[in-house]
Amino acid sequence: MVLVSRNLKLYFAAVGLFALWVGVWGYFFPTHVDKAIPWLVPPLHARFIGAIYFSATAFTIGGMLARSYTDAKIAIVVTTIWTGLLFVISLFYLGEFDPMNKRVWFWFGAYILYPLIGIGFLWRYRNLLEPTDGTLLPGWVRSYFSFQGTVLIILALALLLLPDMMLNLWPWKITRLLAQIYSSPFLAYGIGSLMLGRQKAWQEVKVIVTAAFVFVFLALLASFIHIELFSFERIATWVWLASFATAFILLGWMTLTSIRDGVKK
Repeated sequence: MVLVSRNLKLYFAAVGLFALWVGVWGYFFPTHVDKAIPWLVPPLHARFIGAIYFSATAFTIGGMLARSYTDAKIAIVVTTIWTGLLFVISLFYLGEFDPMNKRVWFWFGAYILYPLIGIGFLWRYRNLLEPTDGTLLPGWVRSYFSFQGTVLIILALALLLLPDMMLNLWPWKITRLLAQIYSSPFLAYGIGSLMLGRQKAWQEVKVIVTAAFVFVFLALLASFIHIELFSFERIATWVWLASFATAFILLGWMTLTSIRDGVKK
């Protein structure tokens, strides 16, 4: 077993502290979210961003507590894709950034370093193969991950490549910038979900499943806090709420099951 190294734990800690900072301001102080990110966005968007970053906090904590590199690998993949794509997207919106704002420099610094360091870890352990450890995943769970991953990747690509179309399909008012920014975590979780579908044991999926549950729970709660912004005459609203409610139930069960499996060991 290759243990999670000290350097990898420091990497997760650095990513996690930034994610926690954004999560707290976005979710609990949405009207002041510009204390953590370079722009001020409406409260629902701020809480949605907060939910996304709290999920990142969850998987970085999970990565730090993981027993082996295998259990933390998907968290590195998700972090690398998320931060790398966000950096690329930011380059297309340089006019939206105020160079006098110190958070802008931190934003670009973080989203340059995080993916590069992540790529370094992935390359270092690229040939690592470890035996399956723990209770095996049911086949339907792996199928669910594959389905979830496919849906998230399609959604992410639509947000990234067809943002103007998604302005009309999104269940609440959204800007082109935010549509493309949202594509990065959705793509990261989509690819991560496909990887989860190829895992064999609960311990190998616990970190990302727990983080995904945190995101779904907080995003669903934010939707109800700002339910007045949703139109129940639109199909998009029902698809949104039904999808998150279903994911909340399934991912909640999977999170509890993976935690119990770890306790048994």
